Amino acid sequence: MTNHGIAVTDRDAAAKLARHAIESRERTLSEEVRSQLKRHLLDFLGVSLGARAHARSTPTFEDAIDTLAGSSTGVSRSVDSGEATLLTDGSRGSAEHAALANGALAHSLDFDDTHRESSLHPGAPVIPAALAIAERDGASTEELLGAISTGYDVACAVGRAVNPDSHYDRGFHVTATCGTFGATAAAGVVAGLGSEGIEAAFGVNASQAAGSLGFLENGAWNKRLHPGLAARRAVLATALAEGGFRGAARPFEGEHGFLQGYSDDPAPENFDRVGEPPAVTETALKPYPCCRYMHPALDALTDIGPDIDPEDMESISVSLPKPGVTLTGDPIARKRRPANFVDCQFSMPFGAALALTEGAADLPAFLGAQDRLDGPTLEELMDATEVVTTDEVAEHFPEQWTARVTVTTSEGEYDRFVETARGEPEKPLRWEGVVEKFETTGTSAGLSAGECEAIVDVVEEIEAYELADLTDAIGRALAPTARS
Repeated sequence: MTNHGIAVTDRDAAAKLARHAIESRERTLSEEVRSQLKRHLLDFLGVSLGARAHARSTPTFEDAIDTLAGSSTGVSRSVDSGEATLLTDGSRGSAEHAALANGALAHSLDFDDTHRESSLHPGAPVIPAALAIAERDGASTEELLGAISTGYDVACAVGRAVNPDSHYDRGFHVTATCGTFGATAAAGVVAGLGSEGIEAAFGVNASQAAGSLGFLENGAWNKRLHPGLAARRAVLATALAEGGFRGAARPFEGEHGFLQGYSDDPAPENFDRVGEPPAVTETALKPYPCCRYMHPALDALTDIGPDIDPEDMESISVSLPKPGVTLTGDPIARKRRPANFVDCQFSMPFGAALALTEGAADLPAFLGAQDRLDGPTLEELMDATEVVTTDEVAEHFPEQWTARVTVTTSEGEYDRFVETARGEPEKPLRWEGVVEKFETTGTSAGLSAGECEAIVDVVEEIEAYELADLTDAIGRALAPTARS
């Protein structure tokens, strides 16, 4: 049968995803997957710790957690109480509150990992949910890694199935919606749920999965909150399933399922690809703290920048896939006048102007430009920037996120086509690069070199450690900033 022209199939995606999840307990992680998981875990910690200092939304998250915990001074400050660690200040609280806070932090700089074909950030919802339940239940680090890997697989399978292009056209944020199911799988695995329990949790979260693109209207902080909400939903749904709660059947492909409500052109056959290959091996790490669709263009522009005098600039044309234009180039008048950090992260004209004037688009460059957004040089370059889509870039999408950049100056024309951005599996950020990013972000947020090194050492050999060793290293680093 059909609903709004969308076929309702007999495939039971929830059962398939749940089986994949529980089988992860017996699945041996390959060295490639294990290596990738360590990189992504360290990157998650780095961008989360960096957000404490550099994201203006962080104090509001802290205050909200204090309010939810019912304490004027916040959650427990004792290392021996509370279920899980909050990366805001190293204090401990409920698993639900830790998932919420840590998921929000992880996405607050838009510096977290990205999966191309599903167009989502899997780490920000998945890792906080898995970590919170792992701390609560005393899971091993090996169990944590397996759950994270499974969460990436499920989140990305759902993202592919909903069809990100159609999902964006509906006004939804893929990380918020589809990330909820990846976080649920990860939490369910660590909590010891069986297949039916994870299916029930999926059924619960088909009613909870949400997150709109409304933040694009005014540079709102909603987007930063989305992965935290996804991780929190996962913890709640897992708790309900543990108690025997009955969730909706066939939550993905039923007549009133997730695909029906969230996409005009779903691709449910992608559920059959879950974990093939492991999604973490397809997931990129970011060198720039902004929308991933901007990255291939920024690679080209930072390469061109040193050869160009901004005063000689006449025009800048950037061609991106359609979702990239939706997020970073439309409406063009607004994108040419970013008013805050979030606006800048979703403005291709700003990214082009920054890269061409600074020769860089890293975190220090983005932060350093915030007090001169209305400067004449940046404004002139933003006004000269057009953001379009073409058949050339469209034909590669979503398997490849490409960009064509053409910069015209009074001295000539510079043209670049970037097929693969830095940080993608084809151009990976290897362990040393992830460590450098972690240390740069961490020290800029007030951690000492020694504190960063202690965390790196545990993550690098995490199988040899207890989970408490990692959270203790984090707690020691954050102790000077803990609120009392």
